[in-house]
Amino acid sequence: MPKKFSSAHQVSSLESVPRRSDNCSGKVSLEENVNLNVTSSFALSDSGINCAQGNSYNSASQIADSSHGGTEFTSVTNTEHSGQSDFIFSASTFNQSTLHSQRRHGKKKSGGMCNHANSIQSIPSSAIGPARSEVSARQQCAISAAQWTEYSKMESNRVTVCKKTENFEHHEDCETWRLRGNQSYAEGQLTKAEECYTHGIDSFSPNKASKKALMLCYSNRAATRMSLGKMREALSDCREAIGIDSSFLKAQVRAANCLLALGDVEEAQKAFERCLKSNHLSSLDHKIVEEASDGLQKAQKISGCIHQSKEYLIKKDFDKIPSALQMISDALFISIYSDNLMAMKAEALLLLQRYEEVIRFCEETLSVAERNSLCLCPDKLSDSNNLDNSTCSVKLWRYHLIAKSYFFLGKLEEAHQFFKKYDQVKVMECRCGKQSQESISSFSMTISELLRLKAAGNEAFQSGKYLEAVEHYTTALLSNSESLRFLAVCFCNRAAAYQAMGQILDAIADCSLAIALDADYAKAISRRSSLYELIRDYDQAENDLRRLITLLEKQLQENMSMPSEKTESICSNLNRANLRFSSLKRDVRKGTSLNVYLILGIEPSSSAVDIKKAYRKAALRHHPDKAGKFLVRSENISDKVWGGITNEIRRDADYLFKIIGKAYSMLSDPTME
Repeated sequence: MPKKFSSAHQVSSLESVPRRSDNCSGKVSLEENVNLNVTSSFALSDSGINCAQGNSYNSASQIADSSHGGTEFTSVTNTEHSGQSDFIFSASTFNQSTLHSQRRHGKKKSGGMCNHANSIQSIPSSAIGPARSEVSARQQCAISAAQWTEYSKMESNRVTVCKKTENFEHHEDCETWRLRGNQSYAEGQLTKAEECYTHGIDSFSPNKASKKALMLCYSNRAATRMSLGKMREALSDCREAIGIDSSFLKAQVRAANCLLALGDVEEAQKAFERCLKSNHLSSLDHKIVEEASDGLQKAQKISGCIHQSKEYLIKKDFDKIPSALQMISDALFISIYSDNLMAMKAEALLLLQRYEEVIRFCEETLSVAERNSLCLCPDKLSDSNNLDNSTCSVKLWRYHLIAKSYFFLGKLEEAHQFFKKYDQVKVMECRCGKQSQESISSFSMTISELLRLKAAGNEAFQSGKYLEAVEHYTTALLSNSESLRFLAVCFCNRAAAYQAMGQILDAIADCSLAIALDADYAKAISRRSSLYELIRDYDQAENDLRRLITLLEKQLQENMSMPSEKTESICSNLNRANLRFSSLKRDVRKGTSLNVYLILGIEPSSSAVDIKKAYRKAALRHHPDKAGKFLVRSENISDKVWGGITNEIRRDADYLFKIIGKAYSMLSDPTME
């Protein structure tokens, strides 16, 4: 006798499906290279049962004339667990005697039995049809593989399945698709499993009294979507299953896990608590109880991490930012789809001046954030405002932080192009608040103005209008206090203009400011070395060249995997620096004194009065107390970083001031020729 398909069999067969749990037994790998600790609720609610396990299928077949001169193949299939279903298979005309002999041969060969796997394999792809196809794998078990192959050879493209009566059993179709989905899930074919469950849901009749198969389809599709990283859609499926049967606690635990993964910690806590306080708790599997308890503890832990980290970020407590970043990263290990936690991590990286990481992190997480945005929730799709706002919410902060990161890196062109590319999209698609739009627009205008000033300075320099170039660069410096890299570039460019005007001390001072703001700015280090060499301060020139060579060697090592053009450029600069260093060492051995006239910007024929005036002017202009006074500290720079910058500026200014005094002493010495 065939075994009855019972709920007890459903639970026991669940264990046959590979489970993914919170422990080390399994993790879900997503295409975004993010790892999720998947809870045991990912296991399907019910696994497939094949015919070999004891389910029998009794079929009666007959041939009837078709009204169109063809034939009809009518199959009546009876099963213990799913009731009766009537089918009419319509096919083109063929030899009936052949069919009778084939059927008799098939009965002898198969004995009316076939397993579930063979029934799926025997159905041609053309017979399955779209989402609401009536083909059922179990209902085909009465036909042997050999028979079906022969029918397909005759006219496979025209074999279809249609309803016989209005009382067709949709419930059987839903159940069959669910079993197929279970099999695909067990084989690791998650996308196929999701499609099968969707077919099952679509084929279920809303008029059917029993909705158990539909509930299980929703629950199993939720588990599959969780494995695929579609947490928002999985949450929606869980809610559909709970709506059918509010006592189905496995779906409630899955919903709570979805909320936890999405970072909705407060709602996740409530959901886990409801599971643990449920009246149906006594009938639960102990693993579900453990899962709910573990989930509740994780939700409480994440809540504490978010609260503490947010406090550090708001106060910009730079000493605590590394700790905040660690807490946020730990929380993201559990709530890996939390857009709020992602935004907090990007902000922490920005405050730590890890700008390349900010850009990379924002770009890599955008697709998964869009996939799990609120607009994917079916109950939100009807509201176009919610759709736009959810799209805006996952994009807006990323675009803003990416642009700021490019700006802080001194890559104003990239930042400007970024805003040009996305500003229009944000205005059209995002119905966000005025404050956010105005803030971003203001930032974009600042970048545009700085780019204009820099371009004007470069153009004036190329035209030989050095004083005009100095004015443009100075205006740009006074217009920006955020991007240290951009400030360094402007100082270095202004130094080139000062050098062309013969104002060597001003050029050295600007190079020193550029190096203090960006210690890895190779061009500024190289230019200052050349300037020291001009005034014959070979010791300082040699020190800068050593620093330059060390920096270029480091950059070459770090960029070995980069395109050959970049490594070739670094190698070329390194070779030139080594040649300069060899030449400089020869000059050092000559023991030549400082070029005091070039230092003070006077001619050798200048009078004592002119020398004194030049000295006073240089000493007043380059007094250490005035060095870097116009620089305004950015709120995104920590005390430690800013302290290091100001200390280096002061040290370089002290040295320059001493050179000025030494030059004047040498010129004031009556014994000097």
